[in-house]
Amino acid sequence: MQKLKNLIKRFVKKDGFLYRVIRKIYHVLSTIKYKITNNKKIEEEQKHYSEQVDKAIEKIKQYKDKDYIVFYNPTWLGVANSTKGLFENIVPLEHVYNKKDIDKLVNAVIENNIKSVIFSQICDGWTETIKKIKDKNENIIIKVIWHGNCYEYFSDFTWNLNKEVMNLYKENKIDSFGFVRSIMYEFYKKVGFKSYYLQNNVHLENIERVKKIPSDKRKIGIYNADTRELKNIYTSLSAIRLVPDAVADVVPINEEAKKFTEILQLETTSINDYIPTEELLKRIQQNEVNIYPTFTENGPMFPLESFEMGVPCLLGNNNDFFVGTKLGEYVILTKEDDPEYLKDRIVNCIEHKDEIMKLYREWKKDFDKKCKNWVNEFVKL
Repeated sequence: MQKLKNLIKRFVKKDGFLYRVIRKIYHVLSTIKYKITNNKKIEEEQKHYSEQVDKAIEKIKQYKDKDYIVFYNPTWLGVANSTKGLFENIVPLEHVYNKKDIDKLVNAVIENNIKSVIFSQICDGWTETIKKIKDKNENIIIKVIWHGNCYEYFSDFTWNLNKEVMNLYKENKIDSFGFVRSIMYEFYKKVGFKSYYLQNNVHLENIERVKKIPSDKRKIGIYNADTRELKNIYTSLSAIRLVPDAVADVVPINEEAKKFTEILQLETTSINDYIPTEELLKRIQQNEVNIYPTFTENGPMFPLESFEMGVPCLLGNNNDFFVGTKLGEYVILTKEDDPEYLKDRIVNCIEHKDEIMKLYREWKKDFDKKCKNWVNEFVKL
């Protein structure tokens, strides 16, 4: 099938009528082939997603007569942690593919007199859920939190969802949007979308604090980077190689990154796969500093999580955290692709760790108040 697709691309003009017809046929045939060869897997997935819907409905019942609920996908860790850090009435919900499951969700919202439904990002099936809620009760307020930025529209998945929700807004199926970065909030407000500003926040009082094991090495963490280009893992590893007596702790680490550390002769500790957030937050407490020099972000959770665990974190110059503060002068990066620059900032951060953590604690008190006010404004009916 793939060879046939590549052959057609060579001889048929892209975006022409014939190309669109052939692409549609290819999609239909690919879907049929997948269903035939993965029938058992599909059945198991559908059962899982239906079970998650039933759990979500039980949670909705607990919020009967509440002003709002917030749906979020618990398997999308960044979005999940963001939602947990901001809202009280939260309902975990994964993709919804079965029309009967969508109807059950919609009925649960209406029967339990939920006045406003907030969708924290958008999964498969959620736009259909939005349409049916509004069709059955147009007085229920629908809001969507968009966690991404314009860069991510290069992804077909993200672009298609963005297109759908913006069209739903124009059809009066969605009442407003929340954005977790000021540039997105300001842009969409200026082009006519009712928009609110939010900021991701974390509250980690229940995470166990562990005693740091004495070491003559400087352990520096790189987390949740994996193979995504925007996460900048190879520059991070290069910079750590330049830090005297440094060990890189990398979770997860991919095979290419492993080979790169061998080429650099960089000492590492690592885990191949993603691990639960609670486990990661215990792990990072052994570090001198963590680095998160991403090329593009909106409201990354990890830097705040790191600071909450007592470990400073350097972060890219592409979000709203610490902007215009003394703390920001220490930890906000301006040349994310420069290993030598990044090395200097790591060393400086380690040398001023006590002052940085003091500045963070002062900043966080004021930030908590701001976040609470932003959320109250957003959920207001």
